[in-house]
Amino acid sequence: MNALIIEDEQAAAHSLQRLLKELRPTLQVLDKLESVEEAVRWLEEHPAPELIFMDIHLEDGNSFEIFRRTTVTSPVIFTTAYDEHALEAFRANGVDYLLKPLTRADLQRSFDKLDALRQGGQPGTAPTAAPPDFTQLLRSVQQQLNGGGTHFKASWLIPHKTKLVPVAATDVAYFAIRHGLVFLTTQAGQEYQIEHTLDELESQVDPSRFFRANRQVLFARPSLVELEPYYNGRMLVHLRPAAREAVIVSKPRVTELKAWVNAG
Repeated sequence: MNALIIEDEQAAAHSLQRLLKELRPTLQVLDKLESVEEAVRWLEEHPAPELIFMDIHLEDGNSFEIFRRTTVTSPVIFTTAYDEHALEAFRANGVDYLLKPLTRADLQRSFDKLDALRQGGQPGTAPTAAPPDFTQLLRSVQQQLNGGGTHFKASWLIPHKTKLVPVAATDVAYFAIRHGLVFLTTQAGQEYQIEHTLDELESQVDPSRFFRANRQVLFARPSLVELEPYYNGRMLVHLRPAAREAVIVSKPRVTELKAWVNAG
């Protein structure tokens, strides 16, 4: 068996590799990666590993972004610091996990589950299954962390010059990253820098109203003007007010985008 480790904490990666060697001496660790960018590039340039160990929080964002940007066919075991109650969301979606700090018993349990899955497939092959909706999975975890309910931001109080400006969620056209900073653009065309990451904002807003187009843009339904087919199966999103840079949705996410638009 071979495995890929995606973990940005070196100590955690070394601990996992040590446990793997103890439990499965013949297992080969193909690589250890620390970021979303590295993981996407590696998965697109190499054959699929038989197993992936993946931390949820990486140095450049949330690891679920990997699933938005490339196809992952390998079974995934998440490593996470979320509390045990929140992890019920992972169980419901058929995804295994390891709660940090990792233990030998937890890892053995994951291997037992993996072995059981493999028994239903061909000898020497990794079990394959349709990947769950990782966006919804993340939201389920966040909701459980908030006490099981659904909590969406109604407004943001944004420092602007010498004042604090309240901006209601219903007035937001889109959030966008430019030059490493996150900006909120209102439907009236006003623009404010906001002290949140795009991942944080995505977890705060109503997914029926907002759609994460890519790593740079999270837009609201009322700002959508039209969709235009783009080369290589991608989709160009036209917004009002017009975004400063082209908003392009990757080919794997076009179906999700269309379903979101139709659901409105």
